[in-house]
Amino acid sequence: MSRLLVDDVTKTDARALLNVNKMATISDIVAPSNEYIYASGANELTVVEGCVIAVGGAGIFKTANTILTAANLDAGSAFAVGKDYYVYICDSRIDSADEKYVISLNSTYPTGWNATNSRKIGGFHYGRCRKVDSNLQPLNGSSVIFGTGWESAVSNGIVPRSVWTLGHRPKCSPEGMVYLGGGTWVDIYLNSDDGAKGLKSEYGCAPMTGTESMNWYNFVERLAKSGKRLPNYAEFCAYAFGSPAGLDNANTNAWSATSNTGRGVTGSVVNAVSSVGVVDAVGRVWEWLDELITRAEHATNADYHASVAWGWDKKSPLNTGEKSYDVGNIYQYYAYSLAALLAGGGWDFGAYCGARAVNCSIYPWYVSTDVGARGACDSL
Repeated sequence: MSRLLVDDVTKTDARALLNVNKMATISDIVAPSNEYIYASGANELTVVEGCVIAVGGAGIFKTANTILTAANLDAGSAFAVGKDYYVYICDSRIDSADEKYVISLNSTYPTGWNATNSRKIGGFHYGRCRKVDSNLQPLNGSSVIFGTGWESAVSNGIVPRSVWTLGHRPKCSPEGMVYLGGGTWVDIYLNSDDGAKGLKSEYGCAPMTGTESMNWYNFVERLAKSGKRLPNYAEFCAYAFGSPAGLDNANTNAWSATSNTGRGVTGSVVNAVSSVGVVDAVGRVWEWLDELITRAEHATNADYHASVAWGWDKKSPLNTGEKSYDVGNIYQYYAYSLAALLAGGGWDFGAYCGARAVNCSIYPWYVSTDVGARGACDSL
């Protein structure tokens, strides 16, 4: 480490010179608020005024209040449902030119620019948005809270709480997430395989379940690799609020009809979105939560725990799931005494599915085709 700046009134020491290059070296984004980008309409963002942003070590810009739309895309002319977009500030390196804002699907730099003349300053998810008031209460088409037909008051747009900046974002990668509040972000979509032993929140994918040999432990492990964790029941109730309940005889409001035979793909039911923008919180698959309880039923099992008494299981029930190796045993008073909460409802549970639906009977090593998960993460 060496001294970058000194106070030298004679200006004979080069370290006393303050120029653009040096300012860019020591400057990050200075903004009046961490949320310096926000959704100002269904298809527009606003960059707030008064931000000072350095780009590529050569340009420093002070922002004006600026509206961004699909016209700022580097490719195409409209936003697409289920996609994550990135917002860049770009520098033409012409002193007389102001900054240029570009929106791109590229996570590194936008088309026509490079890593030295552009800087990623935020992003957002374009998807399904429920009509809500300023207090996140669901509205119908006439703006009545929970008024007739509120379930279908859903449209495509920039998901407002998915907008992130370098100062307002989760600790993990921000793609496919919304801000729940209280310093917590949650995945918009039920988690699917990211192909690298982690998980992703993505539209139009089959959510991982016991079909892929996943149990509670496996989701905990994969979420940790992705920088996330399982949510708790309180968080579930908060992010599921505003999701319509399931129906026995239709998939209109959730993937829940009792005639369903499989999980389908995330986001296929338009109305299945909550007030904060979480999709499929009700129906499709049950969601593992991070809370463990003891079951009230004092059961026995001849192969594992034959009598009601404290002791180690005769053989470990814990060695299940996608990884098969020795993981120890469980010391318990009766068989299957440990349970992990599930929430939301499965694909064929009909009207039992809902924004507070909870199942208290399933042990964490259970592998079931209708149980999946979504991740949560703390703010940076």
